[in-house]
Amino acid sequence: MPLSRAFQKLVKEGLLTALAPRPPPQPLPPQFRMDLHYAYHQGPGHDTDRCSALRHAIQDLID
Repeated sequence: MPLSRAFQKLVKEGLLTALAPRPPPQPLPPQFRMDLHYAYHQGPGHDTDRCSALRHAIQDLID
């Protein structure tokens, strides 16, 4: 299951919430993508399905 779908389901079940939006890091790292949005952090930078912080949050729920 893609992380984006897992995130949606966990939010719907009340097990996980999105983090407060943060400004982009300065200076922007080379891999930072303003055209991609990640729902867990509510901001640009990378695709939700590639969010390591979300992956760790889900793993913490499992553990």
